[in-house]
Amino acid sequence: MQKSVHSKVFGQFLKSRRERVQPEEVGIHMTSGRRRTPGLRREEVAYLSHVSVTYYTWLEQGKDIQPSRDVLMNIGQALQLSPDEKEHLFNLAYNEALSLPNDEEQYNDSLQATIYGLPFPSFITDQRSKVIFWNQGAETMLFPFSSCASEERYLLQLLFLEGSIMDRIQNWDEFSTYSVAVFRGIYDRFPEDPILNQLLLNLKQQSKLFQNLWEQHQIEQKKVSFISINDEQGQTNHFRIHSATHVDGNENLFWCMYVPVS
Repeated sequence: MQKSVHSKVFGQFLKSRRERVQPEEVGIHMTSGRRRTPGLRREEVAYLSHVSVTYYTWLEQGKDIQPSRDVLMNIGQALQLSPDEKEHLFNLAYNEALSLPNDEEQYNDSLQATIYGLPFPSFITDQRSKVIFWNQGAETMLFPFSSCASEERYLLQLLFLEGSIMDRIQNWDEFSTYSVAVFRGIYDRFPEDPILNQLLLNLKQQSKLFQNLWEQHQIEQKKVSFISINDEQGQTNHFRIHSATHVDGNENLFWCMYVPVS
């Protein structure tokens, strides 16, 4: 039974979530003796999921098998996955996206004109977090994207490697944790993408903070979030971040709008 890259990522995700759940949280009472496994044992997850230990072990080892939706629901419940993590589990199991588009894909320039007319900071990225279109509000409040070469304009890389951004975001811990969790969900769907892997390598090598967050294996889907940023005058501005996916029907595009919160 072969292993594929996607099934390996699927297995790694199961293992990371299993090690997070404590026995008492799922009604398993501790007996005398020391547990060598952090969190639940494989046989305990198998029992709670109504599958054989062998079958669950194959899933976690990355064997190239596809569990039914009922099995995935049972595993998700046993591992106490959040709604975002359950969605990620199904995305990995039934991943139909073969690859990300070429990094040089041409996009409709009318999007730039639309964004430029918005009264609040706004930008569009691809799934790799590359900023493609942005307006003056984003340029002034977030980062001078126009000063970056195209190959350097990856939002996640700027967030962790540009000290000027880190210093100005007041809720940095919360925002950085969320950003890595969203990126992790995307990376796990496209683990063979060379650009994503180079981006990941750069961040791991240059940011200990990113490395620590990455090892937590947290998963979040894009949703309404919040950010507080100091402007050039030192005044703190609060924004609610709204995200739109499938911009103009293109799955590869995300539209982020920083709406001021009074």
